[in-house]
Parts: sequence; structure tokens; C-alpha cells
Amino acid sequence: MDKIATITFHRAHNFGSVLQTYALQEYICKMYKECNKEIQYQVIDFCSTEQKDLYSVFKPNMSWKNVIKNIITIPYAKKLKIKHRKFETFIEEEFNLTQKYCEERELLENPPVADYYISGSDQLWNVRTLDFSDVYYLNFVKSGKKLSYAASFGPLKIDWQHYDKEKYSHLLNDYDAISVRELGSKRNVEYLTGKQCQVNIDPTLLLSCNEWRKIQSNVDYNNGQYILLYCLEPTKKQLEIANAISGKLKLPIVILRYNNKNDMINRYVKKYESGPKDFLAYIDHAALVLSSSFHGTAYSLIYHKSFYVFDGMKDNRISEILRKTEMTEHSIDSIKDIERVTLKPVDREKIDIVLAEERKRSKLYFQKVLQLKK
Repeated sequence: MDKIATITFHRAHNFGSVLQTYALQEYICKMYKECNKEIQYQVIDFCSTEQKDLYSVFKPNMSWKNVIKNIITIPYAKKLKIKHRKFETFIEEEFNLTQKYCEERELLENPPVADYYISGSDQLWNVRTLDFSDVYYLNFVKSGKKLSYAASFGPLKIDWQHYDKEKYSHLLNDYDAISVRELGSKRNVEYLTGKQCQVNIDPTLLLSCNEWRKIQSNVDYNNGQYILLYCLEPTKKQLEIANAISGKLKLPIVILRYNNKNDMINRYVKKYESGPKDFLAYIDHAALVLSSSFHGTAYSLIYHKSFYVFDGMKDNRISEILRKTEMTEHSIDSIKDIERVTLKPVDREKIDIVLAEERKRSKLYFQKVLQLKK
């Protein structure tokens, strides 16, 4: 029986983070089942204090900025606490978790035993994130093979002269196989190691629409006659574009995520109590999806939704997937672009052909690095 331990941002209360964790777990377990081979798959339950604080309803660090954030949060506290519970329930019920680790030291002293360790997807190699830790580079592994799948350094270029380039070069050179999510991450690996690596699709894209529908909730709004607006940190310009599109199509805007001061005062339908399973349902039922998020784009493709991405071609993660699916016209940058926004259905066949080919490449990668029979 093979033992596999994956580390990723599985406790980040972000829809994409938890769903990509679920997808990688389900996909690898499915591959082993198809090969009639036993597997013990676990997600390493590492969650630093920084990450826990980052996604708490009320911020514990009482800086003046956090005091203001906490005051602004009060009107939505009940919904946000429901959302928090939904995330925790999803994590506890859907993931095969190891013992809990709260500090890097605990993992270094007592790591889980496995044959294969995987740095999962998401921006876990982005050294600039607030909840970054060297554990995502598998610095705690004493024996067993080190792998990665669709790992990402994030959307922006990293100036390695400001970080410990030698340390991360050493850590990456210790991997037995490296797979990243986009070309920008591939260039980082090549710069740090001098080696080539493979580019693979995000784990969320490994599962089909029907597989995702099996776990989504039954929530809906206005019988699907709405625009789902999903942005991590929307700018004023993006909100102006969204409002203009809403007016043009005469459809209300639904939001699931409490963002920032730019969307405090609006007429949006606020579904802040939504958990991961609700996110899937709201994507599935929406008449149109507007997003600046990679995973907002990914799920729009999976569910074959009419969609547009704010500044999509300026983000190396999103632009790559838009190019592969020949959907670059779905990137919108200014108020003038709303002239070409319609509810026209996307080309399902084209999307499915691209995803089928990419899933095949990922399967071949796993067959090779996990030594599974074809």
C-alpha cells in the first residue's frame, strides 16, 4: 500500500484553496482505484497562526486597520460565522487529515510517514504571502519521494534577490519530480534549479462537472437569473464595469465574499454565509459569472458558464488557461468592453477537448511519478 501525504493551503477559507485540495485527493484516490492498488492518502493538517488569523471572522491583532475592519464586519458577523463553520465542516468531513500541526517546528520534529510527499497546488510556493512557510517546500521530509503537482509561485514576478535564493534552490533541487501550474512558475523553477519541469492544470480542472455536482449544495437565487461576481479584492474600476454589465443585462449581482471598502455600499445580493459547496452551486446556476479570480475562471469553464474575467490577460495564471481554451475575448479591461458582453453560451466542445487533453497529460504525469501501471 502506498502512503501519500500532501501539503497545501487546505485550511485557507478560500473557495479555490479548499476545492483544489479536495480535487487532488479525489483524483489520486480514483487513479489508485482504477489500478486496483491500495492507497493511504492524507492531507498534512498544517495551519499556522498567521493563516488562522488571516481567515478569522474578527481579526485578533488590534492594529488600527484591524480595528476598523472588525467594526465594518459587525453587520455581517452572523453570516460570516455561518460561512466559517461551513468551511471548517467541509475540511473536517471531506479531507483525510493527519494529526494537526500548528508550527513548522512540529512538522520538522515529527513528520507524517509516507512513501510520497506532494506539494499540492495553489500559491504555496509564493514566498510573499502572509501565511507562507518553508514547509510548503517539503523541508521536513526525512525519507520518501518529494513531488509537486501544479504548484504556483503566484501571479506576479518574484525578485529572488530579496529572498533567500540559495535556500529555495536547494529545496527545489531535492524534489524527485516537479509540476507547476503556469509558465510563470515554470520560469521560476528553471531560474532556481536550472532544470525543466512540467506544467499541468489546476486540480479543480481534473474533475468533471458531474463530479463537482455530486457535492454541491442546492442553493440558488432568482431561478438563476443573476450575475455572480467573484473577486478576491475588487477595484473601483472592476465594480464600475460589473455595475454597467448588470444594468445592460438587467440582472442583479450576487456576491459570496466580503471584500473591502470598495463594495461596502452597494445593492448587491450578499450571500456571505456561503461555504465551498454553495460556491459550486452559485457558479452552476448563474446566468453570467464575472471574476478576477483564477478559480472563478476555472469553474466557469468546468460548468460551461457564460463568463468574463477582469484583466484576465494581465494575470499569467488566467491568461494561460484563456489561451489554451481560445477564450481570450472573455478578458475585459475597461468600461468600453461591456459592448461585447453577452449571455451567449460558451463553446462546450472546445472547452471539453482542451480539458480532456490536459487531464490526459496529468494522468501520465501521475502514472510516471507514482509508478502506477497504465
